[in-house]
Amino acid sequence: MNTKIQPTKSAIIEQKIVEYLQQNPDFFDRHSELLLGMDLNHNVYGSVSLVEKQILNLRDREKNLKNQLSDLMKTATENSNLLYKATEMTVALIYARSKQELVDTLKDKMINDFALDACQIWLFDPNGTLNHVNYSDCLTVQQLSDQKFITQEPVCGRVTDSTVQLFDGEKSIQSYALIPLGDGAELGVIALGSRDANLFTADLGTLFLRLIGDVTQSCMVRCLD
Repeated sequence: MNTKIQPTKSAIIEQKIVEYLQQNPDFFDRHSELLLGMDLNHNVYGSVSLVEKQILNLRDREKNLKNQLSDLMKTATENSNLLYKATEMTVALIYARSKQELVDTLKDKMINDFALDACQIWLFDPNGTLNHVNYSDCLTVQQLSDQKFITQEPVCGRVTDSTVQLFDGEKSIQSYALIPLGDGAELGVIALGSRDANLFTADLGTLFLRLIGDVTQSCMVRCLD
């Protein structure tokens, strides 16, 4: 048989007081004399009045808001710097006079300006002769990366035993971004790598990565050699 535990009379009264104070937040403004005899125990500050407790809570909220604002400012600064570097890279790629200069510029920008640990360019051209470029076929790269390149969207994630082959088996690379060149990676892919396992995560926004791929692909089509 189930036995219902009935609330005590004091508990009922206390609940009614709570409800009344919630409905009348200005109660202590109208009865400030009551605050003189009311104290709350506080783990850090000992015994504090209701007013002091409210001040402490407001200070905590202010601190949290300042921390949130600081994080937002940091993110805005990082995005601003990233946009500046991406703009510089775009201009440099546009001014490249040959495919060789194009790929050399791209690799230099990725390593030196964006401080990445690896940048490998894979092109699907059986007759390719460019230096500092890996030549293969789409199927092989698909197998190494576990990607089908159905769209133009870049993909990011942790490096696996398979994807590490995109970086010449360099075990220090922990995360990577794979950027298709053209629709369905028709020209090839750019593989960016980092020793930071948390740099290229699966939920990373790909706006700037997409920009790198689009600009590189367009410039490659434009260059004759």
